[in-house]
Amino acid sequence: MKRLNKAVTVNRIGRGTALLIAALFFICSARADSGIKSWSGLQDTINSAVSGDTIVLTENVTAGESDTALVIPDGMILTLDLNGFIIDRNQKNHTGRDSAAIRVASGAVLTITDSGDISTGVITGGNSPDGGGIRNNGTLILEGGRVTGNRAETAGGGIANYGVLVVSGGTVTGNTAGKWGGGIFNGAEGYLTVNAGTVTGNSSPKEENIRNSGSMKIVGGDTVHSAAIMEYLDLLAVLPALMLVLILAFAVHADRYLNKRQKKVMYIICTLVFTLILQNYLENRLSLNPGGTLPRTLASIYGYAVRPAILAMFFYIVRPGRRYRPVWILIGINAAIYLTALFSPLAFSIARGYYEEGPLGQTCLILSALLFIYLFCLTVRVFHPHQRRETWIPIIVTVLIGASVALDYTIEYHNQPVSFLTIGIVISCVFYYVWLHLQFVREHEDGLRAEQRIQIMRTQIQPHFLYNTIATFKALCRKNPQQAADVADKFGMYLRQNLSTLDVSGRIPFEKELQHTKLYADIEMVRFDNIRMEYDIQDSGFTVPPLTLQPMVENAIRHGVRSRKEGVVRVLTRKTTAGHEIVIQDNGKGFDFKEAETREGIHLGIRNVSERIESMCGGTLTIQSTKDAGTTVTITIPDREETA
Repeated sequence: MKRLNKAVTVNRIGRGTALLIAALFFICSARADSGIKSWSGLQDTINSAVSGDTIVLTENVTAGESDTALVIPDGMILTLDLNGFIIDRNQKNHTGRDSAAIRVASGAVLTITDSGDISTGVITGGNSPDGGGIRNNGTLILEGGRVTGNRAETAGGGIANYGVLVVSGGTVTGNTAGKWGGGIFNGAEGYLTVNAGTVTGNSSPKEENIRNSGSMKIVGGDTVHSAAIMEYLDLLAVLPALMLVLILAFAVHADRYLNKRQKKVMYIICTLVFTLILQNYLENRLSLNPGGTLPRTLASIYGYAVRPAILAMFFYIVRPGRRYRPVWILIGINAAIYLTALFSPLAFSIARGYYEEGPLGQTCLILSALLFIYLFCLTVRVFHPHQRRETWIPIIVTVLIGASVALDYTIEYHNQPVSFLTIGIVISCVFYYVWLHLQFVREHEDGLRAEQRIQIMRTQIQPHFLYNTIATFKALCRKNPQQAADVADKFGMYLRQNLSTLDVSGRIPFEKELQHTKLYADIEMVRFDNIRMEYDIQDSGFTVPPLTLQPMVENAIRHGVRSRKEGVVRVLTRKTTAGHEIVIQDNGKGFDFKEAETREGIHLGIRNVSERIESMCGGTLTIQSTKDAGTTVTITIPDREETA
């Protein structure tokens, strides 16, 4: 009997325990299900929940005008059962700065399920900069329900993930993003696992359901570490621009036409452009990290401050010797405006990883445009390009800069490590340097031509020629005064024309050069009666560099026919298909051209004439000579406009 009573007692205790457990379960379930009749009520239930709890909706919940996103706090582990009902952020009727439907804080874990009979639970109505439906910084597991009808201004119309996201059930569909990832945006630090087919029917400018910048695994596929891949590709995109700047710096270092001051300015320009490229890359990397607001703001400020400074430095290349104080005052004001971003949205602001332009956000662009227009006008006014085709270089640069700005404003480049404008600045610097180099080379060549004209003039008035002519004039004064007067006139005209070449930078009519040659030949024929000149002028309607024909005739007389009993020098001109041809023939003793190169007097005169014909006319000078037979010099002048 005692044993039976004991068994009954134990049985009663067991039944009581079971009833107590069932009652507690019922009470807990009822607490979780009841009392959620409003948006704030749902948030209160979340705040009062214990980690491991399940919150089950019992009716639709719609946000009011003053409500903010539902926040799953740090450290909370929670399951939200939609139970066939709707969570509506209701952003189509009102707006708020924090307008996502649900925010999962870092360190929180949220599992979303839907135990409704027909699985009609929905999270909808969100509209935020990123993550219109859900913005996840912790761990989010989507096992059921639908995330639909949400919108993000930039990324992740349905869900923006910066933590761990597992989409094993439910659907993400019918969401919209203004820039990328209509359904899901997975940030650089995000880890995403998704079943194929669960994210579909979302829209963005690039028609993306998922935009992955982190690590993503599609169930049944491979894990894709997009962050590492994108970082590698970004480096590959940046390197060519950096290499181009380094090559430009090397070219400046090797450029013998730039003086030390000009090279110093170009080095500063290269350094600023180099740092601007690095700034673009750094800002792009920081944009993938919503927490890097201050570093990204500082990087942006530097970029806006340095662009006008690069243009200003070119002023010192085009017109050195000035300080350009008004320009630097404007650049300083521009930098000060963008420094306000540290404490004010006057120029721009970066909130939660997204850039917002302020009322003075276009200051850098406007100032840069004004400086570039001034630089273009200053360059054209200072250098006065000699050839029309060179003027196209600054025009191309202007178009390139304008096109770069247009591309930055019309094409999405958020994953591009260097902006189109920076690329345009790099290429424009190279183009502008090339153009300036051409101008400096021309100035250098003009200086060389002036020195060359002086050198040629000196070589044409040799002391022995002066002495011999004066001696001839003296002898004729006794024998034939009339001829002496004639020689004096010709000698005076010869000297005058030699000196006038110092003031001539271009070409002269061939007839003028022929007249000068005849003066010299007539004087020499008075001294040497064994010399005879012949002229066969069939073509004279062209121009030549000064002192082109006369030195060749002088060489023919002095080194060719003067030693002959009957020396003949013949000058022939004719029109050919290639242009105009001048032929100087003599029956002198001839020479070996290789041996003549060692004779400085002959070689220097021929080389000077040849170089001037090539540089000023694009023509050629050829020599054919046979010992004891004579020499033929052929000068070809192309039939085209003057090139210098």
